[in-house]
Amino acid sequence: MSDYDAVLKLWKEAGLVLRPGDDLEDIRLKLQRDPDLFLVATQGTEVVGCVLGGWDGRRGWIYHLAVKPSRQRQGIAKNLVGDLETRLAGKGAKKVNAQIYRSNTTSLSFFNASGYEVSSDLVMIGKLLRP
Repeated sequence: MSDYDAVLKLWKEAGLVLRPGDDLEDIRLKLQRDPDLFLVATQGTEVVGCVLGGWDGRRGWIYHLAVKPSRQRQGIAKNLVGDLETRLAGKGAKKVNAQIYRSNTTSLSFFNASGYEVSSDLVMIGKLLRP
C-alpha cells in the first residue's frame, strides 16, 4: 500500500483507463487476496513499472501493466509479465488472459510479441455491483 500513490501516478502517466476498482480501498482488498500478484518495478526510489495480476482458481489474469513512458522499451514490462506468469503458473494456472482496449495498440503489440493471441470471438462484458 505504501506504493499506491506512486502507482496511481504511473497509471495516469502511462495513459491507463482507470475504473472504479482502482481506488485505494479496492486495491487494499486486492492486496489482501493476492499480495504476491501486484508487482512494482523500481529504479532507485522511483516506481517505473507495475502489473496487477489475478487468479480465479482456473485462469490467471493480467491487469494494468504500466511502464513509465520514459522507461519503456527497456525490458521492464517483459520482466514484470514474465515474473507474473511464473507466479500464476506456480498457483496452478494453465492459461493467462489480459484485457486490453482495442485503441491501446502499444499494449496489443507488446502482448502479441510475447505470445498472446487476440480472441476475436470473445466479448468483454461487465456489470458494476457497487459505486
